[in-house]
Amino acid sequence: MVDFKKLLEQSRERKAKGETHMANFSSILDMPSSEVKFPKLPVGSYVGIIKGMPRYDKSTKKQTPFVEFQISLTEAMDDVDSDELEAFGPFGDKTIPITFYYETEGGFNRLKKFLGDCGIEDYPNIRAGIEEALGRTIVVEIKHEPSQDGQSIYARIDGTAKYGE
Repeated sequence: MVDFKKLLEQSRERKAKGETHMANFSSILDMPSSEVKFPKLPVGSYVGIIKGMPRYDKSTKKQTPFVEFQISLTEAMDDVDSDELEAFGPFGDKTIPITFYYETEGGFNRLKKFLGDCGIEDYPNIRAGIEEALGRTIVVEIKHEPSQDGQSIYARIDGTAKYGE
């Protein structure tokens, strides 16, 4: 079985040395598909930092406007299974999106809670609060959810909380 953690460590070592060789993943293509495993980010709470500017867009199906933030995970909290976390490997480069459909009552209220969890309490309007989110530290709750076709499982942010409380 391919040790992805080892491959990642080797890649980082080469990068630190200034080498620009591409990792050789061709052996994955030669393996039986039942033996290739991609560990999932374990469920639980993580500390994260909001990276980059928020993205405003519309959903493809219903054209519902949304705002999306990228959360860069920095630390796993005590409720994350340590064995699963070790199997997953380093997550320092891992970012996870959190999306708010702000034209629905539920989505708008979740966005307001998110801003409060980011420590943004006093803002003239929601857009101004959104623009203040960059670089803020927050706690996110990761859950596993099946894809729409049921063929895979992915990690998503299920909730947020203030950091340090």
